[in-house]
Amino acid sequence: MSESVRSLPEDRLLQPTTAKWFGVIFGIALCYAIVRYHFVKDVPWSHFPLFILNKATSMAAVGFVASAYLIGKLFRWHDHDPVLRLVVVKFCGLAGFSLAAIHALFSLALLRSSYYPAFFGADGQLSFVGELGLAVGVIALWALAMPAITTLPMMPQALGGFRWKRNQRMGYIALSLVVVHLTVFGLKGWLDPASWSGMPPVSLVAVLVALVPLLTKLSRISGKRSKRTQRTTEETPD
Repeated sequence: MSESVRSLPEDRLLQPTTAKWFGVIFGIALCYAIVRYHFVKDVPWSHFPLFILNKATSMAAVGFVASAYLIGKLFRWHDHDPVLRLVVVKFCGLAGFSLAAIHALFSLALLRSSYYPAFFGADGQLSFVGELGLAVGVIALWALAMPAITTLPMMPQALGGFRWKRNQRMGYIALSLVVVHLTVFGLKGWLDPASWSGMPPVSLVAVLVALVPLLTKLSRISGKRSKRTQRTTEETPD
């Protein structure tokens, strides 16, 4: 290991471990988008700088946010080093928020009927589906900003433990809204597997990824309630 790597602060967000996380998650999303749209769907490479990168960015954003809530719960890869685990969690959360913001800007640049005909009516204005999907997406980005902002070092002390944890849990609400956002836009295509050309749409893959932390959270809540009920039953006299 080089001297420069050894001298990095333990809580530095940009370090070899987090760089690997970014490379893997964004790399998978980018490769999937390239293969599905350029090679399978035969989309011209002239659309790579914005249209394809937007697909990859949206998919990676969901992957990072989901990972932030799965590390230490479903993913136990950094349990041996609590400091590193917290760094990776913070990095994934902030990377997810950053990519979600980039996705929003990319989408606004592409927002026209030639790219997304299903989002517009015959009069050229956004349809109900288009307006609903965009509105939910904007609210999801706002919800995701809450845990991102409260990641700042001074926020736990400024907010207090309870309020800080409540803001961090907003990520689950953001993921729920992402599921709605993607379902509104992608449901019609999901129900037509013949149009997939052997590869599910990016939106469907992203929804499945978003559902993993949500279902994991529900499972943990259900498990805690079951244990409380069992303890109450055992403590209740006959």
